Parts: sequence; C-alpha cells; structure tokens
Amino acid sequence: MNKINQLIAKHFAGEISDKEASQLGDWLKASAENEKLFNDLKGEWENLELKSSISDRFRVLNKVKARIEAEEKQDVKVVRNLFNSSWYRIAASVIVLISISAISWDQIQNPFSIINTLGYEVSTCDAGDQKEILLSDGSQVFLNGDSRVKYKKNLAGEERNVYLQGEAFFDVARNEQKPFVIGLKKAEVKVLGTSFNVKAYPEDEKMETSVLTGKVAFKRTEGFLNRNQESMYLVPGEKGVVDRSNKSIDKLHVDNKLDVAWMNKDLHFENTSLLEITRTLYRMYGVNFKFMDGSLKDLKITANFENEKLEEVIKILEMTSEFSYKMENNLVTLGAKGDF
Repeated sequence: MNKINQLIAKHFAGEISDKEASQLGDWLKASAENEKLFNDLKGEWENLELKSSISDRFRVLNKVKARIEAEEKQDVKVVRNLFNSSWYRIAASVIVLISISAISWDQIQNPFSIINTLGYEVSTCDAGDQKEILLSDGSQVFLNGDSRVKYKKNLAGEERNVYLQGEAFFDVARNEQKPFVIGLKKAEVKVLGTSFNVKAYPEDEKMETSVLTGKVAFKRTEGFLNRNQESMYLVPGEKGVVDRSNKSIDKLHVDNKLDVAWMNKDLHFENTSLLEITRTLYRMYGVNFKFMDGSLKDLKITANFENEKLEEVIKILEMTSEFSYKMENNLVTLGAKGDF
C-alpha cells in the first residue's frame, strides 16, 4: 500500500511520471474498491480550504509528518481527531493516507500549483492577449498578457479572495460587509469597492498598485511566514510600489491613467531600461527577445506609442537608441548598433 500512497500523492502534487501514472491506472482498474478510495480522497482533497494561511499549512504538514514517522512501521490508513479544527482534521487524514513525503513544500507554497488550485477557478491570459473576467459578485477583472488569476467560483467566505500573478485592472463591486482581497507574492491589496490596477509579475523587482477610483489598502509582507508587514492607503493620483530587492514600500503621486494605458495597447516608457521594455513588449505582443550584448539591458529609453504594431515600435526604438535588431518569426534579437 505504501507504493500506491506515493503514487496517489504524486498525482495530486502534479509530479507523477508517465510510467507511474500507468501503474496508478492499473491499480485503479484492479477493483471497484480502489477506484472508490481514490475518488473519496480526491473529493476530500478538493474540499480542503486551501486559502488558509501558509503558517497553518506549515504546522499541519510538520505535525502530520512527525505522526507518520512515529507510526511508519504500522499500516496507518486514517488518523482521526489529529486536530480539533475541521480543516486540520480533513487535511491531516488525507495527507496521512497518501503519505506526505511525496508532496514538496514548493507545491504547498506555490498558489498556482496543482494542489493549491483544486476547487478554484483559474483564468490564464497568454502573452500577446488580453482577457476580461466577470466574477460572481459583479466585479470585473481585465487581465494583461502573461497573467493568471485564481478565485472561488462563488467567492465563498468572509472575504472575496483572489490571487494574481501578472497584471490586471480590477473594477470591484462594492460590498462593505465582504472585503475584496487580492493576494500577491509578498504583498496584498484589500478594498471594499473601487477600481485600480495591479502589476505583480514574478520576474519584476517591483509590484505596483495604481488607484483610479475609491480607496485601496496596499500591504507588503516579508520574512518567515510573512510576519513583517508594512501597509498604506492609496487614493486616486497615488500609486504604491513594493520593491522586492530592498524590501521597501513607497507611495508615489502619478497620472494613474498611464498605468492602465496597456488596456488600449498604448505604451509609455520614461527612462525605462531596455530589459523592462522587452518584457512589456513580450506581454503585449507575445514575441520573445534575445540580447546579443548584455550591456544593452541597462539602456534607458523614453518613448510613447499609441496602439502601434510591434514592427513600428521596434523601428522607432532602434532609431532613437544605441542598438540594432533582427526579427525572425517570433524572436527579436537585439545587438549593438551596426550588428544587424
């Protein structure tokens, strides 16, 4: 049974190989009891309240793992009343049954891993596209390219929880009894009802929240289990910026309309590095960039474009900057002046 436990755990964690998947399939076909056991486990796993804090999950996993190690010589199938809370009880029994050792901490920590998206709706927008989502409470979400968001279909719970990776504009339906909370990596945005833009790509050093209407609470979290926190309130004309590199949070006075220009395919660069520009162009047009000369990444450029084709944008940037380029299919190669 230990081998099957490992296979089931790997299946739930999204780490199962083709060979192992075949072995699990053979076990499922062997009897109706096996299939029922698997489906019961799957149902309980999908019903876990995965929005619980990372610290809660961390404690559960460590306590369950310790219990497993203490009883590993026995054929432990279900551990009952391991914790008082229903979330702990269900999580513990399921994890004990399938053997926690096969599930990596990264799977638990990553909000978009297989196990952390069970029971959630996940909407993805590929690079080069934009996507509009209407949530059950009437709130609207506009995703930029190379972005994804997860949420409960009916936004169940005391808060309307959404998790974002990438960039999105939110027009949130007002509900003073049920705050709308956007989870980010090491940051959080909370509102009652307002419109604002959030930019939080994992490869960027900075996360930004720019407010068009209403009031927004923007919080930076840092340290073990996110214990260190700093927060601020933002209103129209303001933007909050969290810098991951120096672990700071700052408030800027800006023209917020420039932060949502991407929705109209407009581009605004002000003393922006060429590396950051290529990332923006990838998200908007879906093309890849390659640097032949690494020093070009730090080249600073100021330019504005209104719904231009990619070829026109690249040509104008080349004319006003110290680089040349070559475009082949879906790849733009950047080199020093005269290389191409």
